[in-house]
Amino acid sequence: MEQKVYSYRWVIVALFWLVIFAYGANWFALSPMLKTYEAQFNIPNWESHLLISLIGMFVIFFAWPAGRLIDKRGPKLSISIGALFMAIGFGIRPWLLQSFTSLMLTSIIAGIGLAWILVAMAPQMLRWFPAKSSALPVGIAASGLFLGFGTGSLTMPLIVGSLNESTPGFTGYLIFGILAVLTFLLWLVAARDHPATPPEEHPVVAKMKFAEGMRSIFSQRNAYLYPFIGFFVVGITLVISAFTHALYPSKEGGYIAGLLLYGCAIGAFIAPFAAKRIGLKKVTISVVIGAIVFWLLFYYLNTGGYSWLLVIVVAFLFGICLQASWPLALFCQETEQGVNEANVGIAASLYVSISNIGAAVLPVIYPILFKTNPATFIAVAAAVFICLLLWLGIKRR
Repeated sequence: MEQKVYSYRWVIVALFWLVIFAYGANWFALSPMLKTYEAQFNIPNWESHLLISLIGMFVIFFAWPAGRLIDKRGPKLSISIGALFMAIGFGIRPWLLQSFTSLMLTSIIAGIGLAWILVAMAPQMLRWFPAKSSALPVGIAASGLFLGFGTGSLTMPLIVGSLNESTPGFTGYLIFGILAVLTFLLWLVAARDHPATPPEEHPVVAKMKFAEGMRSIFSQRNAYLYPFIGFFVVGITLVISAFTHALYPSKEGGYIAGLLLYGCAIGAFIAPFAAKRIGLKKVTISVVIGAIVFWLLFYYLNTGGYSWLLVIVVAFLFGICLQASWPLALFCQETEQGVNEANVGIAASLYVSISNIGAAVLPVIYPILFKTNPATFIAVAAAVFICLLLWLGIKRR
């Protein structure tokens, strides 16, 4: 069969980027509002954190069927299903802000969709790009999620602070909900599952059953480590988002959390490119050590009463270093020996589901176990240090 690299591949990247950006913006628009809901609904902080962690929790249940669907029917259908739930859940949210239960319902509906989008990210890029050139589009696609995180976290305090609404957050949620609906429709109309001819020659592979696909993935020791890197990186990202708004509950908190998450987007974007040029282990070890250093500096600035403008710079650099690991571990998981077109969806499901166990569990248990600011700072540093140990254990160039 003829091989050809189509220019439409960049349209696919852009369309997916818009979908995942819309999801991230809607998801993290909740983060600055958690303190408001604690007071409004008279709930403890761990319960308010369920609003954001529930979204990650549902990935655990739907990542596996999404992976099987991708292997059988292709990634576009999976992304379309996820974007539909995103549009419904976030689209109805502005009118369901009267109680904690109704607001949680919107997180549940939207949360059903996240797995179908995330699991399909790398398989969709690998269908349009040669394997050796796929790291960059994976990084671009992943950056959309974290740019969405930053946008939602940054703009919600500004919108709420500038309006005198009877229902705080209605206008912000409405804006982001419309974005979710529009990006779903755009993806449905303009996206394609695969090009007319593959970008490179692929060996013919036999279909695999689920158990056989898992055995093939775990034939390499590294496959046991990648998902736990995702577990800590994603979980700690959600912990830090809520924690930053608790440390700085005014607009400054929105600026700091927003710029930290924009740093995450830049880290996700440049990490695969840097790894290709410099080397995977050199980049990963360097950025994780950098994350530890900048987090400790963030703690020092917080306790010393320094200007929040300086805190923003440090938070931004910390975000770059922290998030660089996530797309690199995903890319490695998808390109390890034992992973091919027959089980790439299963490999993505494994990584994304365990990553989002971190998103579901850590934001809830951190406020319960670590009740003071110093304890939370130490616990976050410990989690990042575990990521360093995991990368040191991976044997790959």
